[in-house]
Amino acid sequence: MKETVFGFIALFIFASPFIALIIIIAFKVYRKFRPSPVKIQSKKRPESWLDEQSMSHKPASQQRFIVDFIATSILVVLGSSLVGIISSIFSHLIYIVFIFPLAMGFSGGNVITGAIQMAKIRKSSQVIFLSLLAAITIYGTYHYGRYVALQLQTSLELFPGLSQATEDKHLSAAKAFVDYALEKETGYSGFVGYMLFKANQGVSIGRSYSSNRSNLGPILTWFYWLLEFGIILWVTISMGRKRINLPVCPFCGNRLDKEKHLGGTTSTNESFLLNLIRQKDFIELGRLMEENASLPSLEIYIRGCEVCHKSSSHLVVRRAFQGRRGGLQFTDASKTVLQPQESVVLLSQLKLIEN
Repeated sequence: MKETVFGFIALFIFASPFIALIIIIAFKVYRKFRPSPVKIQSKKRPESWLDEQSMSHKPASQQRFIVDFIATSILVVLGSSLVGIISSIFSHLIYIVFIFPLAMGFSGGNVITGAIQMAKIRKSSQVIFLSLLAAITIYGTYHYGRYVALQLQTSLELFPGLSQATEDKHLSAAKAFVDYALEKETGYSGFVGYMLFKANQGVSIGRSYSSNRSNLGPILTWFYWLLEFGIILWVTISMGRKRINLPVCPFCGNRLDKEKHLGGTTSTNESFLLNLIRQKDFIELGRLMEENASLPSLEIYIRGCEVCHKSSSHLVVRRAFQGRRGGLQFTDASKTVLQPQESVVLLSQLKLIEN
């Protein structure tokens, strides 16, 4: 058993750099040829709160969108395959019921969230499709990796030494031997025969070191595998949907940070402050604000992309006062959408970014 695990790990170590290289090359090619952000024709922006940030720009054409989505799907398959291979390896070392598929689902969710950010996906139907693709790839690769491990184990038993066992001709001979045994046992060779053979053996549930583990039997084993696949799919879809519901930058796709507090001023300056914001007089506005204004006060917050600074920002003025029970309460006084250049000027005046 130890030789099998070490042999499988050695095989993965040999193959993983090539898999990672394929993923990196595919990602670089995708980033190079994907369409650039669409320039906004009108200078006017809607006054809705964060709705604009949650929407991505329309693709230049339907054909370009299809190519873009296909490229994203390929990257999802490659990333999910790597997750499945790693899961297959660790399953030979330790396997915890229900925890293991949760971990695979979490890894698949990370693949999906990366694809959402990279391709700026905002539709639930696309997230569901990519999540289903990722779950099938992860779980299929996981079981296929165990099928390959059986071939490697057979080769290690037939041929002495790891170097001889991993030769192409010896691995081919071991595969032929395994397929012959599977066909004789189940009537099918290859991966299908392996799955039927494992189902007939049944999945054992219980402590790994216990000798009296419960075996589910053939029928319940299929239901258990379906449950594992459902867990992976559910976690992946949940993480993907949560990601698309977060406000993101329509240009770079990065998640928008929380509101940043810029400062405040006394409430007696409300009309003067609001007039400065309407006139976009950020120099005078910067002179007016202080870090900790005494209550009741006007507090100013901004939210926008701090990565590329290409999208519009939302500037909010809130009235801060002490409630009847002594708690701090806020009410909105105004909401303003700032152009990228305007937000940069404002933040530079407040010395929050470099000029």
